[in-house]
Amino acid sequence: MAEQGGPGPNGPSLDRDVEVHDAVSTTAGGKQPLYAPRIKVYPKRVQGLFRRLKWIALSVLLGIYYIVPWLRWDRGPLSPDQAVLIDMPARRAYFLWIEIWPQEVYYITGLLILAALGLFFVTSLFGRVWCGFACPQTVWSDLYLLVERWIEGDRNKRMRLDKSGFTLDRIWRKSLKHLVWLAIAAATG
Repeated sequence: MAEQGGPGPNGPSLDRDVEVHDAVSTTAGGKQPLYAPRIKVYPKRVQGLFRRLKWIALSVLLGIYYIVPWLRWDRGPLSPDQAVLIDMPARRAYFLWIEIWPQEVYYITGLLILAALGLFFVTSLFGRVWCGFACPQTVWSDLYLLVERWIEGDRNKRMRLDKSGFTLDRIWRKSLKHLVWLAIAAATG
């Protein structure tokens, strides 16, 4: 058997030779919450040249997204007539006049590498052009904020509406806003 205070078979014994300290909270006032309370952000409407350019970019990009699936391209009697189509069962991709087979995937790889390099190049030259104007998250966020502004009003009106309690006007506007948001989400896929 090991001596009192000396090393035993499982390491040093925990009696008089080892100092023991109780853990003390370093935060003032005891328990702190893990998360800050939610503070709703009410963005103001911004006007100017770059905002107009952003709306133009939004319109063009959303137009491309929603219209391209409906474009038709005549490839002959045995090929699909959709202009842009990734046909997984047939293992082919169609982009206008280009037909890509699985053994030609290096074309797509090259295009994606060039697109990534172009993105890095443009972002390094022009700052946040991609993130501020063309990123899909930015485009759809702007669209949702536009719908919110059309239905609920400007910043001050939205703040008053949120503080008004559960009135019929508030319930109607919030319900309509969420229904339009749902329609946009459904149209997006």
